[in-house]
Amino acid sequence: MTTQPETKPSEQTAPRSAAYELAHEPDGRSWTVRENLTNIIERELLGPAHGPNELLDGPPDVAYLVGRIAPVRLTGKSDDPTEEGAAEAPTDVGDAVDANEGRGIPMTSVDDSSATADEDEAEDTPQKRGLMIPASMGLRFQVPADLPAFFVVSSWGVYEPVRVEGEESARARKFQRTPIDIPVEVLLADLAEGETKEYPLKDDVKLRVDCYDDRDRGACIIEVALCNDRETPPKIPVNAWLYQTKLQVTAGAEAVFLPVQDVTEPPIDGRAERDDELRMLNLQYRNRLEFAIGRTCSVDWDVENAARRARSVWTTWLPQSETPQTTAEEIEDALLDMTVLATAEPERLRAGLSPIVAGYADWLAGEKEKVGGLPEHLREDGDEAVAVAGLVQKQLAAGLDHLLSDDEALRCFRFMNRVMADQRVQTQVAEMRARNPRLSVVEAHAAVLARGPLAHSWRTFQLAFILMQLPLLTDPTAQKRSSDLATAQLLFFPTGGGKTEAYLGLAAYTFAIRRRQGVRESASGPLNGLDGVSVLMRYTLRLLTSQQFQRATALVCAAEMARRDDPSTWGTEPFRIGLWVGTDVSPKRYHEAAVQLAKVNAGQGYRLTVLQIQRCPWCGTRIGSRNVRGDDGTRRIHVYCGDEFGDCPFAEGGSIDEGLPVLTTDEEIYRLTPAFVIATVDKFARLAREGEAASLFGFVSRRCERHGYVHPDYTECDVKEKHPAKGGLPAAHVRSVGRLRPPDLIIQDELHLISGALGTTVGLFEVAIDVMASWVTAQGAPVRPLVVASTATVRNAAEQIRSLYGRDVTIFPPQVLDVGRTFFSKEQEVSEDAPGRRYLGISTTGVRLTTAEIRIAEVLMSAAQLMMDRDGAAADPYMTMVGYFNATRELAGMTRYMADDVQTALSKGRPWSKLPRRTGTEFGSLNMAELTARVSSADITTTLDQMAATFDPAFDSAEARRNMRTLIDEGKPLPKREVNPFDAVLATSMLQVGVDVTRLGLMMVVGQPKNTAEYIQASSRVGRDPARPGLVVSLGNWARPRDLAHFESFRQYHETFYKQVEALSVTPFSLTSMERGLEGVLVSVARVTDGVLSPEKAAGRVKDEKGKLDELVEALVARVLRASNEATQDWARQRLINRVDQWAKRRDYLAGQAKNLSYERVHDPAQFGPLMISAENARSQPDLKDMPPFRVANSMREVQPEINLLVSPIPERLYVAEPAGAPKWNLPKGGD
Repeated sequence: MTTQPETKPSEQTAPRSAAYELAHEPDGRSWTVRENLTNIIERELLGPAHGPNELLDGPPDVAYLVGRIAPVRLTGKSDDPTEEGAAEAPTDVGDAVDANEGRGIPMTSVDDSSATADEDEAEDTPQKRGLMIPASMGLRFQVPADLPAFFVVSSWGVYEPVRVEGEESARARKFQRTPIDIPVEVLLADLAEGETKEYPLKDDVKLRVDCYDDRDRGACIIEVALCNDRETPPKIPVNAWLYQTKLQVTAGAEAVFLPVQDVTEPPIDGRAERDDELRMLNLQYRNRLEFAIGRTCSVDWDVENAARRARSVWTTWLPQSETPQTTAEEIEDALLDMTVLATAEPERLRAGLSPIVAGYADWLAGEKEKVGGLPEHLREDGDEAVAVAGLVQKQLAAGLDHLLSDDEALRCFRFMNRVMADQRVQTQVAEMRARNPRLSVVEAHAAVLARGPLAHSWRTFQLAFILMQLPLLTDPTAQKRSSDLATAQLLFFPTGGGKTEAYLGLAAYTFAIRRRQGVRESASGPLNGLDGVSVLMRYTLRLLTSQQFQRATALVCAAEMARRDDPSTWGTEPFRIGLWVGTDVSPKRYHEAAVQLAKVNAGQGYRLTVLQIQRCPWCGTRIGSRNVRGDDGTRRIHVYCGDEFGDCPFAEGGSIDEGLPVLTTDEEIYRLTPAFVIATVDKFARLAREGEAASLFGFVSRRCERHGYVHPDYTECDVKEKHPAKGGLPAAHVRSVGRLRPPDLIIQDELHLISGALGTTVGLFEVAIDVMASWVTAQGAPVRPLVVASTATVRNAAEQIRSLYGRDVTIFPPQVLDVGRTFFSKEQEVSEDAPGRRYLGISTTGVRLTTAEIRIAEVLMSAAQLMMDRDGAAADPYMTMVGYFNATRELAGMTRYMADDVQTALSKGRPWSKLPRRTGTEFGSLNMAELTARVSSADITTTLDQMAATFDPAFDSAEARRNMRTLIDEGKPLPKREVNPFDAVLATSMLQVGVDVTRLGLMMVVGQPKNTAEYIQASSRVGRDPARPGLVVSLGNWARPRDLAHFESFRQYHETFYKQVEALSVTPFSLTSMERGLEGVLVSVARVTDGVLSPEKAAGRVKDEKGKLDELVEALVARVLRASNEATQDWARQRLINRVDQWAKRRDYLAGQAKNLSYERVHDPAQFGPLMISAENARSQPDLKDMPPFRVANSMREVQPEINLLVSPIPERLYVAEPAGAPKWNLPKGGD
């Protein structure tokens, strides 16, 4: 093995960086940086890196991962391609192989015990590959049957070992590339169906062509393959491989290549698509055609805009597709400025909002006319699409009429706009100061306002969506909200388009309208809307929950400031927000938070989970443990802004006494009933175990002036009438109160995540939530909460919504005739001025996936360094590589490779490559972070904050490093930076939602994600800023057929992204689901809605409440019917009635043992027995076999009992249970 001698970084970095020739001259734009990165990836992974006649310093099979095909036949003799013999050649790959193998070259794999696996210069040794390296590649396409002929140009490169005269022996052997291009004319008359036609090319390299007739379409399906039929010895010489293989097919200048499928053609023999949704998608995607499919490789084609035939098709090993930006449309004369809307009179509103309503109607009229131009078999679907959109337009018009005719709606609309304007401005101030801490609040505020109306304006679709919902939020009995015809409102817009702003606006309106409507009479008594939870927002992932909590807190801060300005209008109760999540994320009780705080302040701990925001959402000042205070008297945790001067109203000493209006302990949320509650869906499984959680749905009975609403289970407020004055606190009375109004708005963000097993369990618990949040007016009209959901990726939405929420669905904005355009949005044509997100596919056939990961990561990071050296700050988006993995196990492996192989390669460089070394790697390891479920929430928040830190040429370029070395040599101090940016961030599915770091521009996706929605969501985390366009490198696992299939149709798959989204499946009312979950639903509803049964020790009063339980059963099964059918409803009724009877029998059984029935907590087993038990505890209590308690899961993700594995290196500490009759365990001794 020969290698170049090692040189010092200072000797090599500058020359290597300067020597690399770029395809595009640097111009200070990130677009140019991305173009150069794409070109570098192609040169480094496919080649030739240094021109068609390049001379490589190292073997080509090590330099290039893709684009090569192996010889197919092996012989027993040795064919020596070098003067010294093949045995010496470092280009020989693998060991002796099976000569009978006919389709490719099987290779032995490398593992950690291989002789070369850990050698310093292992990168110069040809990698041993697993499984197969292909001996052919090709493509499939269609042409008219009457086409006379087409032309195929086959091209590849061959590398010959050569010796360079005058160089020392170690460097003498290099590899000379010879380019080969051979055109072949293929006459269709020479092709017979079922027979392969061979065309010899050069040195046993052949072109094989197959033809299949498609008589229904009058077309021929052609398969063309480039085959390497050379015979070689078992040790394959380098010149037997074909590199940079490519096939290009044309028919002169004519566009003759037919699409694989064209839905504008009439279906053959009446074989029309039966699925309504697929038919609509076919209509909308009718102009996105596929003209070829790859075989082993991928394909591309040349087609004029709107043409239905391509001019040429060709193979590619690095396919690319650019997903265009989707931008909100601007409507002429539309009033979108929040500050103006907050004060506008009705006539001004009419003039400013009517253009949206009227413009949409006119646009739909134009779409209706277009239907007549569609092929006849598509017109019915076109009419249906326009009709559905027409219903949306009517709802929009009704919303505007309601706003202009209802004084309270207008008042609340103004409140919403004021609050949203303040929130938008202050959020931008906070973001600006997070990026530049030296910026003062006044300076940041002025910079934001300098943007003019754009700093506080709606996008048209956001305001339109809000207008549509106003009548439903104002009138709780509205048909679309509360009747059997109720609909869930689904906001469907691409990731990063602004969906969050739309439903935050709805939340602000809900705050206001409840306060204005005050106490409403219901069939069971008055409901107080001046307090209580107004909005419930649920997420599936804690990362998303924490991120959105920060954003929603800014809204609540703005609402609280507005309330304080006018308490006579908006009430005296503060607006607050609560984070109701698992105990691993935030504390459950005040004393837990107080202990955490005490330990952190004493330097004895670091976890302060009660602090869920790192920066003030109002001004951006950093918040730490020193800004958190515990008040033992009121049992409150107060979080203050870190502003030491008290200029921020939420700082200690500011105008808001209690600081930021945030509640992060369960106890405080139950007692203070914040207007806005953000929760994970899992948390609702705790309703059966937490009687205090009844307050979230308005079920309260007593209120303490010091502690808030107190449940009988709350032991910290055990007085009946009054607390005496104590510790500076005034005396506090405890009074009986009526029910609070339950939540009016339920928001489910990222709806696509509510699927599979989790979605099934969530759907069952939604039955309980719907019943608990519903009420009946004094006039007998039903009232249900308005359900609003949002997603960027959805299929089968109607069925999913029905199964989850028992409602129909209204999708906004609806797609009509073309996927690229709705009235409210349009796809931008990809250009330099409007770049999309570029996807680049890689399938390293025959190479181990881990080997490919290492090499690709190295190339991406070295190339980014090159661009930082050449183009400065424009390269910043690509200096942080985001890695996305399907499993934590895969990520963990890459973490090790990054710290070892990639780090080493980046610090040393490759002998054959002119890419520079990564700056800083010669001094230490890469700065990496991880976003996975195994990382604590506090660390995740810190990581997200640090991900915004940018690379700076003054610190991170090669020149800057050389200057720093000079300063070190001269004994001068080095410049310091506040935050070190990440070189790489590795993540799993946690990344796919909620991560909004606009500077990110580079991602490597390892393995095709499990579904298309996940792929779209995850890859959309980069390139969110058009000025910093994203590059997503998608590395498929070629050994997985699904990954390979996506790669072979890479362009078409990405151009029809949203069509490819798989339909979601939730089955909450399957028998298995109901058998496992109905007990939890029953107990949850009983404890929340029945004050008698709510306390922990009141489960035994089941017989006293039999009538109420029967009513609850009927309410539950009525809700089940809305989402299923009568047979399912009957089964659910029988099951629930049986469970009520079992509940009573369990009570009698324990009574016979002189015990009382509690729900779960049994502090004295001699006096109490549980009604329910978790699955993991059931096995540990065999004494509960007789008249067993209900098994109720602790979590919605829990399907089996948890098994804890305790591992110790000391055998004596291991407990080994030996099953009867089983052989004894032989544990290793220390030192074995």
